[in-house]
Amino acid sequence: MSDGDGSLAVYVGEHSCRALDGISRIGAELPVEIVHGTRTSLRRLRAAVRTVPGAVPDAAAADAALQALALPLGVVRDADVLAALLASEAEDLEPAPARSAAQALLEDELRSRRRDALAALEAAAGTGAWREGAALLEAWCRTPPSPPVPAAEEVLDRAERKVVRRLETSGGEPSRLHAARKAAKRWRYAAELLAAAPDDAPSHEHIEAARVRAEAMQELLGGVQDLEIAHGLLTELVTAADAGSPARTGLEQLRTRLSARQRELIARAVASS
Repeated sequence: MSDGDGSLAVYVGEHSCRALDGISRIGAELPVEIVHGTRTSLRRLRAAVRTVPGAVPDAAAADAALQALALPLGVVRDADVLAALLASEAEDLEPAPARSAAQALLEDELRSRRRDALAALEAAAGTGAWREGAALLEAWCRTPPSPPVPAAEEVLDRAERKVVRRLETSGGEPSRLHAARKAAKRWRYAAELLAAAPDDAPSHEHIEAARVRAEAMQELLGGVQDLEIAHGLLTELVTAADAGSPARTGLEQLRTRLSARQRELIARAVASS
């Protein structure tokens, strides 16, 4: 089916322009919101390339070009998510000396991680692969491709089945649940893309229901992965801290709490399959 009123082209063009604006800010101040928005637009563009057969002449090359932009941005985004999670969770640690020591250690470590991620991002921005990705965004921002509208129910049902299979075979292992999370993201962004199709396109009710389920699953599995990354960092810091120190007391308390929360989320995710 053709893209009737050009709605999908508008969708691709809009996210190409947003991503292009975001990457143009690299080297200057790069707030959390810009990193998140740019990363999300790149994900949506990759979903368009993957979801719609024939969306662009060389889908593999386009996906690789977009991935070259997305990967280093993702490292910055991961640092931002981790900082927000741990800052919030450390606020009510007890006793107060343990809280203060843990917060100070976390702030230093997370600030260093973001600084390193930004340095790596700036280095990536000087590569040929990055320039290819930027050129693609510029071209699509100016003249976006107009992908055909695929059969929505078939695409979304297949994407959902992939998520369910990965959940069923995960055994509750965080690494396998991370693979299910990636599939849930693709499912969600496919639904968002298809929702942008012309108003007279069939299956809009099916698309919206799929989008809601996919978003809920992505958020649930995202929580599992965020806590897995946080657990790894806390383990590193606990190991490095002096035994019996206030910092170690606070960090161990935080790690125990987040581990319990992760187990709860894993149980919910596995049960949902």
